[in-house]
Amino acid sequence: MLLSRYDPDELLETKVEKRGDLTYYNYVLETPFALTGSHNLAKATAKGNTVVLFVVSANDKQWQANQKTLKAMLDSFEV
Repeated sequence: MLLSRYDPDELLETKVEKRGDLTYYNYVLETPFALTGSHNLAKATAKGNTVVLFVVSANDKQWQANQKTLKAMLDSFEV
């Protein structure tokens, strides 16, 4: 069984932005014990009855080499 937990110390940054009629919620997390990688970027929005979530995860080595690209990918996400 996989257990999930939220540690508020892992949340490094949040940002809310409006694009047109949608509101986007951005999160930067550092999750040292996550199975998907210790660096996570997420952006979420809702349109109608649908919630759309875009997540990028990277380990330390991937993060060092690709941090700017991963952040650009997240910034470009739009529904």
